[in-house]
Amino acid sequence: MLYTYQDGTELPIQRDFIQDLKNYVECLEKILPLENQIMELKDLEKDQGALFERRVAVLSSFKEGLVRGLPVNMDSEEEALLAPCITEIMDVCDRFIKKTHDDYESEIYVLKRDSGTHIKNKENEIIKILNPFLISSVYGAKRVYDISYHEILGGTLYCYASGLQFNYKLHFSDERLTVQKLLGDFSLPVMATTGLFTKEHKPRVLSLAEYIVLSIQYDDLYNFSLDLENKRKIIRIVRKNGNFSVYDEGRDITADTDLAAMIEDTELQRIPKKIMEYIRKSVSAFELTEIMIDDDDAISNNLIFDCMKIIATQYGSIVSECIRRSPIKTEISIKIQMEDGTRTEKYISKDELYSSLANIGGDGLEIASLIGADAIEEEKPSGNNKYFIV
Repeated sequence: MLYTYQDGTELPIQRDFIQDLKNYVECLEKILPLENQIMELKDLEKDQGALFERRVAVLSSFKEGLVRGLPVNMDSEEEALLAPCITEIMDVCDRFIKKTHDDYESEIYVLKRDSGTHIKNKENEIIKILNPFLISSVYGAKRVYDISYHEILGGTLYCYASGLQFNYKLHFSDERLTVQKLLGDFSLPVMATTGLFTKEHKPRVLSLAEYIVLSIQYDDLYNFSLDLENKRKIIRIVRKNGNFSVYDEGRDITADTDLAAMIEDTELQRIPKKIMEYIRKSVSAFELTEIMIDDDDAISNNLIFDCMKIIATQYGSIVSECIRRSPIKTEISIKIQMEDGTRTEKYISKDELYSSLANIGGDGLEIASLIGADAIEEEKPSGNNKYFIV
């Protein structure tokens, strides 16, 4: 499958961009009302809390006014007469203030509990909507895999793009992973003790096929680490900036001339591709767990719209190229070439895209501007056209 602009130039991302645009708008239509509802619930909670504080303050001020209005410099007879009355008045004020405070605290607790439940449900809805979208439709995201084995194989996928970060919990079809399943037959040289009576340390090639994969940290083809373990030792294979290092219980095998000479470079070179092949085939589910923007939690801080604006900016550059490279300026279109050579086109009109976004409201209009669907560029007559004055 090959995706190109109308002039035949390949798209920078080999995806059905028109479908991604439609998916983006659909996500936006669903999540923006949810985020707005969450903000309304939080505002209501704040307003009720502020109202509670104001009411208690009014009562406290009333009591203070009473105290200021009480007679002073009383003689002993007046004091004896008025003291029980004053005490009764102050007790009544204190009891009423305490009851009001307790009632409001109870109301606020119930409000926070109920709104907290509603907010959490809506946040989960947002995550559910974005789960399939973010992993496939954020272009150019750097992906870092952190896989480990602790009684069961699991891991996390970290994705980064233009200040946006989103993390997925990885679920694997295997409970544990052996070297045999990951790499096939795989061996490395190690220093081993040989001889029944005379103990000597000599290099020998050790099969790691039965070793368990303890952890994988994978940035890209040229930067990763792989920890392998059996009951006796841990082997670590590290590639940094394209250079391999192999450690046997912390000892650098690649720094040992005799052992390094026995390492099959082709064996090491195939590791990163094997890791990615395994991930593609064996991850049974991706579970979106966190969305960050500039290190702030986008869910709890109501920054999902800001995340969508980052994605809109990515899409906007491709929309601009689609229009620039097409003779029809009122459409966003691409060409698709199938594996059998069949060619087809796919498009969405700028009017249709704009209308869909405008229906969302002010936020949708802002997105339309970022994507480049907010204005129709009128076709200009070519220089070869001739005009006659009649």
